[in-house]
Amino acid sequence: MLSLRYRKSVPRYLLMRAGAKRIKGLETGRFSPLQLEDVPDPELPTPEWVRVKPLLSGICGSDLGTLSSENSPYFSPITSPPFVLGHEVTGVVTESNSGFVAGERVALEPALGCEARGISPPCAYCAAGQYALCLNVARGDVSPGIQTGFCRDTGGGWTQRTLVAHPSQLHRVPDDLPDEAAVAVEPLACAVHAALKAAPAPGDTTLVIGAGSVGLFAVAALRHLTDTGRIICVAKHARQKEEALRLGASEVVHPKDTYTKLPAMLGTEAHKPELGKPVVLGGAEKVFECVGSPSTLEDALRLTRPGGETVMVGMPGARNCLDLTALWHKEVRLSGAYAYGVEDYRDEKVKSFELALRLAPGIHVENMVGPRFRLEEYRSALAAARNAGREGHVKVVFDHR
Repeated sequence: MLSLRYRKSVPRYLLMRAGAKRIKGLETGRFSPLQLEDVPDPELPTPEWVRVKPLLSGICGSDLGTLSSENSPYFSPITSPPFVLGHEVTGVVTESNSGFVAGERVALEPALGCEARGISPPCAYCAAGQYALCLNVARGDVSPGIQTGFCRDTGGGWTQRTLVAHPSQLHRVPDDLPDEAAVAVEPLACAVHAALKAAPAPGDTTLVIGAGSVGLFAVAALRHLTDTGRIICVAKHARQKEEALRLGASEVVHPKDTYTKLPAMLGTEAHKPELGKPVVLGGAEKVFECVGSPSTLEDALRLTRPGGETVMVGMPGARNCLDLTALWHKEVRLSGAYAYGVEDYRDEKVKSFELALRLAPGIHVENMVGPRFRLEEYRSALAAARNAGREGHVKVVFDHR
């Protein structure tokens, strides 16, 4: 039984960072930190943990960034390689334990906070329901790791074997929700958290830059869970435009129209300096940056109205040189939206994951999942995920069924 395991080494990290984008197949070749190996099932960290057999496992942009060494080394001390990748997981419980019954389908909430780590009393963030911001991700019953899929003791979703999960990480999947929808609940929960954290006011114009899975799910969460008015989405490819409109975007523009058509749509205009990007004096009340590149983050800041808010939803890379003049000049608030937690939603305290499970059927998220690959086809799967927009995919997954 095989797993895709990531083994960290400085030479391989540097090689991937220098050549992954220039040398075809380097990030999945013999020198890659990712290899298909026979990895034993992980041990239960404590008796209450539950063993889960993955059915479907998604490929996330953060996984791709890890493999190509584009991610910041910021996370290196709070992960514990070698680890089996994969944190977007729906699976089946294999052994009855802690109230879960063998055969039950579950969606994995991968954050490894104080409760999962057996730490009591919890840190202030976990106590407040912000467990993705846990201060103890390098302590407790398991090795360092912000999430399952980046921790050596838990296993991950890219496996033909099992992973182990604390019962607090597991959500039962309703019988009428397909596996393909359940596997997308994790990235959908991230979008739910971002939308509710920013909380656009009624009538606000909200701009979403980027229409990969994160951007598209942000459009859906904004439309269905907030009172925002107009939603404009910047989408590059035909499938992205189609999905953005289906999920609730009012209008869609192409990236090449960012400083031509878009400013007029926002009720303002662009002014061209001698060098650099245009200056936009007005803009949208809330701008969601869902790509993670320096260029689009700079666009987001420039397209936010004075006193508005730019929300970083896409995971930034390690190379982030950008002009922050718009942030300063327009007194823009720049905030991050990472993972999920407990949300204040319509006089209710509810987990982002639970809201995502409620939202998934109505937006038919299962139609956005595919193609599916066997684990042995990981080279093709990773190539498809990296070229998802161009090839018309939204969420590429491994199928272990």
